[in-house]
Amino acid sequence: MSGQLYLEGDSPLHRLNPAVKLGAFSVLMIAPALFLSPAAPAAFIGLSLLLGWGLGGISPAMMLRRLAPFLLLATGLVIFNTLLYGGPRATLLLRLGPVGIWAEALAVGASIGLRLLCFASFSALFVWTTDPTLLVASLMHQLRLPYRLAYAMFAAYRFLPLLRRELDNIRAAHRVRGAFVAGGPASWLERSRRYGIPLLANAIRQTERMAVAMDARGFSASMHRTSYFRPHVRAGDILFLGVACLATAAILFGLAQWGLLGGFLAGPAESLVGGAP
Repeated sequence: MSGQLYLEGDSPLHRLNPAVKLGAFSVLMIAPALFLSPAAPAAFIGLSLLLGWGLGGISPAMMLRRLAPFLLLATGLVIFNTLLYGGPRATLLLRLGPVGIWAEALAVGASIGLRLLCFASFSALFVWTTDPTLLVASLMHQLRLPYRLAYAMFAAYRFLPLLRRELDNIRAAHRVRGAFVAGGPASWLERSRRYGIPLLANAIRQTERMAVAMDARGFSASMHRTSYFRPHVRAGDILFLGVACLATAAILFGLAQWGLLGGFLAGPAESLVGGAP
């Protein structure tokens, strides 16, 4: 993804209370993770694309483009778990020399990869449509999170784009000086070391400056802290949470009726292929 995390907008997802939206997205992420069937996370990934498009103003093409690193990681997990699967085998799909591709192995690998992609899609959708300032206020007022911890999370969140910008500056400085023209693993390792040391030093420097500024302004001097803005939970927020729970139950029920919801938690791999619960 790019260095920009929050995408400003005025869509229905942007206007939701962050704490309620976090709860709804948690349901949508955790429910498919309880099943080993690849159909469950695949259906919820489709739901995340529809949510981003219909309620967040983010097209599926844009979401997939920004999720490209997670797509590559999920593909690697599918290949890795398929080739190194050690469970029961019953259906051989393809044989490539000494390596056999079994239906049970492919189902388990696809389930793990799609789970990761499901978590990534809903997490990214939450980050893209949630103002970090409103998120901190909502965590303190709706979830009663201590303000010291909430502001620490906010500071860490704001550091991510700063570090990305600093990394771009370091890369530009090396490029101007003609460093690391050659490719290869050795050059990549040396480039990582040359980038990592100044990036770490700048991060420590920024953290020290922030800590001094917060101490100078009396941060955490008292147990309670007033807020200029106080987010509220509205009827639309509760409606969205209820619809998310109903949609989760409806998707799981539909998959179960079609025989695609086998393998609850640690069920046998054979049920993923045969469709038996």
